[in-house]
Amino acid sequence: MLKWAPYPSADLYTIRRTPSLDQPFLPDASGMLSNNTFFPSMAASNGFFSLEVVPMPTNRLQAATVLNRLTYGPTPDDLESLSTNSVSAFIEQQLAPETISEIGDSEITFTNTVGQNTFQWIYVQQTGTFTANGTNGLYIYLNGSGTAYVDDLKLVAGTNLAGANLIPTGDFESPLSPPWILGTNCLNSVFSNEASKSGGQSLKLVFSTGGSSGGSAVHFTNTSLGLPLNGVCTLSYWYVPSTNRQLTIRFSNNGINTTPDVGPGAINRRLIAGRGSLSDLRRWYSRRAVHANRQLLEVMTQFWDNHFVTQHTKSRDYLDRYYDDFTYMDVLAAELEYREINKWRAKMMDPNATFYDMLRISAESPAMIIYLDTVRSRGNGGSVANENYARELLELFTFGVDNGYDQADIVTTSKAWTGWTINLVDPAQASNPFLTNYVYNAGSAYVTNLPGIWTFSYMSSNHNNTAKTIFTNKTVPPRFGSPWAGNPYQLILPLRTNLATPSLSIPNGGTNGMADGYEVIAHLANQPFTMEFISVKLCRWFVHDDFDHGVYDYTDPNMTPEARLVHDCMLAWHNATPRGNLRTVLRTIFNSELFRTHGAAGQKVKTPLEFAASTMRVLRSIDSSGVATADTDGNFTTALTRMGSMLLFDRAEPDGYPESAPGWISAGTLTERLRFAQSVLMSSNLTQSVDPGTGFRTDPVGLLKRKLPQVKWDVATDIADYFLSIIYPGEGRANLDPYKSVAVSFLNTANDGVTASLFANLGNTTPAYDQRVRGMVAMLLTLPRFQEQ
Repeated sequence: MLKWAPYPSADLYTIRRTPSLDQPFLPDASGMLSNNTFFPSMAASNGFFSLEVVPMPTNRLQAATVLNRLTYGPTPDDLESLSTNSVSAFIEQQLAPETISEIGDSEITFTNTVGQNTFQWIYVQQTGTFTANGTNGLYIYLNGSGTAYVDDLKLVAGTNLAGANLIPTGDFESPLSPPWILGTNCLNSVFSNEASKSGGQSLKLVFSTGGSSGGSAVHFTNTSLGLPLNGVCTLSYWYVPSTNRQLTIRFSNNGINTTPDVGPGAINRRLIAGRGSLSDLRRWYSRRAVHANRQLLEVMTQFWDNHFVTQHTKSRDYLDRYYDDFTYMDVLAAELEYREINKWRAKMMDPNATFYDMLRISAESPAMIIYLDTVRSRGNGGSVANENYARELLELFTFGVDNGYDQADIVTTSKAWTGWTINLVDPAQASNPFLTNYVYNAGSAYVTNLPGIWTFSYMSSNHNNTAKTIFTNKTVPPRFGSPWAGNPYQLILPLRTNLATPSLSIPNGGTNGMADGYEVIAHLANQPFTMEFISVKLCRWFVHDDFDHGVYDYTDPNMTPEARLVHDCMLAWHNATPRGNLRTVLRTIFNSELFRTHGAAGQKVKTPLEFAASTMRVLRSIDSSGVATADTDGNFTTALTRMGSMLLFDRAEPDGYPESAPGWISAGTLTERLRFAQSVLMSSNLTQSVDPGTGFRTDPVGLLKRKLPQVKWDVATDIADYFLSIIYPGEGRANLDPYKSVAVSFLNTANDGVTASLFANLGNTTPAYDQRVRGMVAMLLTLPRFQEQ
């Protein structure tokens, strides 16, 4: 018997034999080849054997690698597209997300703006039909106790928004009177001057309990509304969402029924308006991983969030000194996380984005200022600066552990960040670090009474203004080679005064000691130590885990392929315009031999987020009408917790979640992956299907009928081949033979796991057929190779 380790992505194995080494090896047809094992014929004479491997075609291998790394896993539609289109063209498209049209989050149109008095206003528009049952008028209500604002309520016949408003008092500028009627649970609702989108007033909703119809809503009682029966009409309005309640504005007949704070689109609107919770943020983030067209943008968002770690819990606990409402503190802390990642995302839409840009966003982030304790770091008088941020800035964010700095550099660097704190300000002034607290009106000085957002603020009185020297007399080690070896990288920060510093690009011009922090990150961002460390992390992220930092000798002519790729990334970084251009570095990785050959294929284990998202994506095909064969609301939290405590936006340790397999793979976590795959593949009429959450829907039968000709729907081998091709696109047929045998056997076996039951006899429209296909697909998703990417 001959047995060998499976060759990655092998399409065909052939055993060759020769009786003597001076004779050619010829195919041996006398024995039996089974997967990666060959059983020679007992009747054959002794001889020498060789194994011939035919790898899968390069274009298929590259397509699988690209879709497993630049996206959260291939979809059936992606695989079809790359079977005929260029992999390189796909890479270039994903590197330029600003050129990719993105899917919407809701059928209800919405726009966000910062209006008067710093309230966040959201626009809603919906077209519907007015029927006879709608003559009871219009209802406005919240689903529980709370407060919200509505303004510029407009109803027009047809779809022309320039038409006459059939709700003449929808601007809420006149006193509240009939035909406006207040229900018993909202008697404190008023036309208020506290906030308005336009004019001087809006409708302030104040509900003590949830509403539903006339007696428990703000009710516009005009019985005709001036609309023809069965006529098309359009309703529009602006609103400020309640912190934790849902607004509904609808006709009594539901011909128009807007509840903009329900569903995935509502989550997006709450986050935009600064009203989203941590749960909302996680759902939005996970759903984008599954749904987005700009997949590399989503993958890189996770990279930066995992690199510049912050923690929701620590922000919430810090805010506890100002607030006593746990729900509100959750919302405020989530807003800090959302604002941070959205700044990264916006910058990644810029072709000229650099690492310095990402580092600066992190340094200015209120979430980071809280997380690593800069918020309370003082350098004035006898105060000793907190070293936490300085240490992680060097160790985890730029140079890497023990790579070009020492403890003295940490101590000195920490002084540069003294005075960097956060403050509650007018959102319109959120980029002004010198603004004092924003006070909405006289007599409301308590933070709990103030609107606004928490943002970076510089307190010059807390800064250490002394001159500072960092990396004293240090030079770049010889191992870096040209053009870096021997270069001094000492940084001198001068004695600071209160004069402006126009030579440095600081928001609002900047003054005195705040320039210390900006000069530090500008200096660190393009040092060879940083180039090496970030390049290594990106290579680990996209190629495989076995890259190191701080050890490669880039002058060695016999560098390993890994060292050579890191060096190529560093040169690309150094020579790019602007220096540190992220797309240039990523393009270097994606065009490398290591990435495009077997050096990357199937070499990484999926994190819990990658596993959950790829499970949904592998079954998700979208037809021309927008109907998908798999969908999710992004509620992965329970599953990610079970699969290894991957708590998005809430990691306690600053080093980020691991990318390598040991951090995620154990008997327990693999069991939870199995549970997730089986649960999401269960039919929705089974209670176990809600185990990972209630927002999952899969239709593998609908998928196969969409992709295969009808003559194959009842053929077990064809069904197995199709799902193997989309679940394991980076694996060759030779290595998939064992999986195919198991899949076909499953399809031809009854639910008891023993009795033969031909798949061809089930009938492809029966519940039994659906159940058998679901079970087979779930099994394939739990096998070892699907844990890899």
